[in-house]
Amino acid sequence: MGMTQETEIDEKGRIVISKDVRSSLGLKSGMRVKMHIESDKLIIEKSVSPEEFRAEMRGFIKKGSKVPMSDPMDLKRIWE
Repeated sequence: MGMTQETEIDEKGRIVISKDVRSSLGLKSGMRVKMHIESDKLIIEKSVSPEEFRAEMRGFIKKGSKVPMSDPMDLKRIWE
């Protein structure tokens, strides 16, 4: 799997993510991340911007398809 590193939580509850980890994930200052708990693990994931999501979903539903056209952002809200 990927890399493992240890870090500290400061008095305000902040966690520092090392430059190596940020670079490997393409995380930049000001970007949003999602956090969730699985068993005893804290999972931090890069959030997808609306523009990235639309670009990823482009072409999934073709014109003339029996599937109704939908706004990708409506689908994203369903999946969250």
